[in-house]
Amino acid sequence: MGVKVRYPTSLKWRQNMRSMTGYAKVTAESSDFKLKIELKSVNNKNLNINIKNPYILNFMDNKIRAELSSKIYRGSVDVRIDFEDKREITIEPEYNKNVAQNYMAVLQKMEEDFGEKLSNKLSYLIKDPDIIKKTSEELNEDSVSNYIMENLKNAVNELNVVREREGNNLKEYLKERVGEIEKRVAEIKKLKELVVKNYIDKMETRLKFISSEVEVSKEELLKEMMIFADRCDISEEISRLESHIPHFKQEMEKSGESIGKKLDFIVQEMFREVNTTGVKANYFDISKLVVECKNELEKIREQLANIE
Repeated sequence: MGVKVRYPTSLKWRQNMRSMTGYAKVTAESSDFKLKIELKSVNNKNLNINIKNPYILNFMDNKIRAELSSKIYRGSVDVRIDFEDKREITIEPEYNKNVAQNYMAVLQKMEEDFGEKLSNKLSYLIKDPDIIKKTSEELNEDSVSNYIMENLKNAVNELNVVREREGNNLKEYLKERVGEIEKRVAEIKKLKELVVKNYIDKMETRLKFISSEVEVSKEELLKEMMIFADRCDISEEISRLESHIPHFKQEMEKSGESIGKKLDFIVQEMFREVNTTGVKANYFDISKLVVECKNELEKIREQLANIE
């Protein structure tokens, strides 16, 4: 009878397994704007977004984060945006007459107090930014935002194409590793019946040497065998492993949000059952297969660190 195991569930689903590693670049140019967007993602337990863009685009940070977090669930993502406004900007200098008159009065007072004449007092005034200000046409945030978001969506899609391509490669690798584990679990299942028989054979051999010195009743021998058989029974561990393996395969095909975390959870459960099997069985051939299973699980765990 199989053992039922509960696994954490996911709320969002998409089509393909994705790696957390990827890079994408989108360039665009219109009559008004010139733009380059670069996205780079690497492994991270959660989603971490780092944005580097021109100061004039700071108003878009929240929109950029919302777009990325709606399509990327895990990883550290670096966003770099280079933006140029190609439109002709009208610059209109403004003269603050009141401030200039106050400054001039101060300069004239200084001349009187020190008995010295300042040559070209206007040169002092025009250097002050409070007197002559340059105003330019304000940035149209809506048009800029629409233009950047349209291209950002393209960049995110390209990034996910790269991540999915790498994810598919990882999926094939994981299938191979799980297949190897499945073979070894099947071999362990065949050998488990030999554990008790091997113990009985050893016990009988020892009794032949000590039978002349120590009297052992059949009841005591049978009791000892039953205790050992119960202690080394790995039926439940095998049953749980046989449940984990197909579930792992199913989850690889579902590939939902945080699928990497979910697969890692299943691998942890498999590690636990394999370890217990090795300890309880205490049989050389099984111990050898247990070590091989652990090696395969370690390989899987290393790769799961890169699965979204």
